[in-house]
Amino acid sequence: MENQNGNQMNTQGGDLSQLKKMFTEFQKKQTQGGGRKSREDLLAKYFVPRKPKEIFRILPPKAGKRHIEEAFFHVVTSNASGGKKKHGTIVYCPAHNDPKVPKLDGEGKPILDMNGNQVLVPAPCPACAKHKELLSKQDPSLKGIKKENMNDAQLKVKAKNDEIYKEAIKWDAKKFYIVRGIDKGLEKDGVKFWRFKHNYRNQGSLDKLLPILEEYYSTQKADFSDPENGTDLTIMMADSEFNGHVYKTISAITYRGKSKLHTDPIIAREWLDDDISWRDVFLPKKAPNVTPHEYLEMLVSGTSPYWDDSDQNNKRWVFPGRPDLEELANNRSRNLDADTDKNFEQASDLTATHTNNNVTIGTITESKVTEYKDDAMDVGAQALAETKPKAQVLAETEPVATTPIDTVPADDTSDNDSDNYDDLPF
Repeated sequence: MENQNGNQMNTQGGDLSQLKKMFTEFQKKQTQGGGRKSREDLLAKYFVPRKPKEIFRILPPKAGKRHIEEAFFHVVTSNASGGKKKHGTIVYCPAHNDPKVPKLDGEGKPILDMNGNQVLVPAPCPACAKHKELLSKQDPSLKGIKKENMNDAQLKVKAKNDEIYKEAIKWDAKKFYIVRGIDKGLEKDGVKFWRFKHNYRNQGSLDKLLPILEEYYSTQKADFSDPENGTDLTIMMADSEFNGHVYKTISAITYRGKSKLHTDPIIAREWLDDDISWRDVFLPKKAPNVTPHEYLEMLVSGTSPYWDDSDQNNKRWVFPGRPDLEELANNRSRNLDADTDKNFEQASDLTATHTNNNVTIGTITESKVTEYKDDAMDVGAQALAETKPKAQVLAETEPVATTPIDTVPADDTSDNDSDNYDDLPF
């Protein structure tokens, strides 16, 4: 009889699903090729609309996930090749994206509440801590006083508070939306992720996309991501100018009618079975012998390490103020049992895990903590609950930067829906 639980059992008992998973993962790595992933390999998983017309197909969500997920990143300035400053660097925020961790006392022991449960707090994030530290420097005496009722002395205090806020907001975590799908113009790249920033004026990419998806749901009575009855999206791009910079703008979005995910069922199944998630693509920043948490500490202090390729004859890691780490990073031995230098994968090149070194996970039991849930939104359910203007084409009013992938304008403090940020682990 067929196993109804989906687990493969051998004739002598035992679950073989874990073995199958191991072999599948090995085959996947062999297909993708060994060694460290290049910048091009990582960029192949980004969907960033740039051409005059882009075709994108949203994939059905994996079990327990949503069509459109939410994630939080810091958009900051970091050190870059040649000793320059890189504006618009996106950095993963552990405090907003990772499960909460036990709060520890001075002796490193978990603090318990009145019911004996562990008190949970957001995972440590130096960038979030910097944001809170700066805000704490504001003068609280003006709380509740309107600007028109302030005297000259209070207006000076307000001006100082405004300066502090302007600096603090640079370190605040920003909300982004992430959509998993296929770039129909580059199908060879497989599953990609389209990420765009939340816009508080309700004029961002999500506000343009949702009505189109709701329109398809209402008129076609089908799931826009269904492999058989879903639809491809046409995204029209145009040039625009904002603050002296040239930007790409989403001028219109349309759906193309019902269609199969792919005419070849084997390719369609390969896309559907791919387990890659946005966490595999938008990784925490890393550098040799430096943890993501340590990198954030360096970033906050202005000493973030970077790969310097400005001198083609002397490409190297640079650690401002840390010659010990710089020497260690640039003199790593890669011989071991590797056949070639490029095929040996350093521990610092691997995907970072989302754990806190100060917490022993084994001490946490299910009965002692609350359930953790990913922040995400169910577009299908929202379409049933919300009523939005029916439109198949929406004008884009917000600029999207066309500057290189690793930069945005230095003075960009708006809610621009820009995907031109650098979050590659270099």
